Amino acid sequence: MSGSTLSRFILITCISLISFFPINILLPSFPALSTQFDTPTADIALSISLFTLVFSISQLVAGPLSDKWGRKEVLLGCITLSILGAIGCALASDYLTFLLFRTVQAMGCGFFVLGHALVEDLFEEQDRARVRLYYMTLSGSFVALSPLIGSWLQTTFDWQGSFYGFALMAAGMLIHAFCILPSKSSSPHRAPVSILGTLKAVARNRDFLRYWWIAALVFACYFALISVTPLIFMDSLKLSEYQYALVLMVYGAAYLLGGVVASYLQKRISLPRQINIGLGLLSVSGVLLALIIHCEAITTLTLLIPMLISALAVTLVRPAAISAAMLLFSSSAGTAASAGNSIMFLTAAVSSAALAQTGDHLLMTIALSFIGLSLWGLLTNSRIGRR
Repeated sequence: MSGSTLSRFILITCISLISFFPINILLPSFPALSTQFDTPTADIALSISLFTLVFSISQLVAGPLSDKWGRKEVLLGCITLSILGAIGCALASDYLTFLLFRTVQAMGCGFFVLGHALVEDLFEEQDRARVRLYYMTLSGSFVALSPLIGSWLQTTFDWQGSFYGFALMAAGMLIHAFCILPSKSSSPHRAPVSILGTLKAVARNRDFLRYWWIAALVFACYFALISVTPLIFMDSLKLSEYQYALVLMVYGAAYLLGGVVASYLQKRISLPRQINIGLGLLSVSGVLLALIIHCEAITTLTLLIPMLISALAVTLVRPAAISAAMLLFSSSAGTAASAGNSIMFLTAAVSSAALAQTGDHLLMTIALSFIGLSLWGLLTNSRIGRR
């Protein structure tokens, strides 16, 4: 990989890493935030869903604007907005103010969608699926590992540390993007249609929607599980913040393993078949989790087994489904990625919010969701190519 190619890959990976940073790094701070703002932990968990909802809507705006104004201009503007939101959260004196600035931060983090668009812009078609696999694997691992960082920041700097840490990282990415991206660096293949025309074409393309729906289903399983793990491990199993972070560190290692497996499979089987294998593994993880609950064998170790299998499943499915979808609209990558990501994150926000309200039935609901959504994904994948 040449120096310029590596620099581009680092930027795209950082876009993915930093976009998820405000979600997972805050998980170990749930108890501290609850105490700081005199708010129940369940309400703090719902703030994650609010962030994701705004995050998904902001991507629907950032993507089309980047097709029109250029990736660099929109990326720099969004990063700046996210930094302001993060600093505002750290300085908030009450919960409503905190939520307001979390919303601002989420709006800025809509730059996440530009990662998919930049893959289409900066890499050749034969390299895109591999690049997307690598950076999604790294970001997935970082998402799982970020609570360990969050635990250290919580211990060292209190709950404000995660927001100042985000602002510092985002500032570094701002400088990097400014240096390596040319002005108006939108897709080199300018779309001959308007943004509205592209959105209409996307809405009419059933295969595009099916691929993104598959990505949405597996991401909803992953995100819903991650967003409620503080309730499972810290509230129910009484793990300390550090112990909880270590559990997620193991979970993150499964993403790296998934990336290795996916890289091997990608060279030997088609994307649809890779998707089916991943969805099958997701169903297996749901069945195992249901059996653990039924047998009343719930421990940290037993819960990790289906979690690790689900991590492998998501790593196999999501990059493959998104790559297949984006090939259909490479000339309008920003608009297409924003539409697809909005489907994915809106699904994740709704599912995680619903899970947070299931109370004593939380784990069984997760297990049944894994089974049901994986079967739905398999059915959707079987229909691709049909009118």
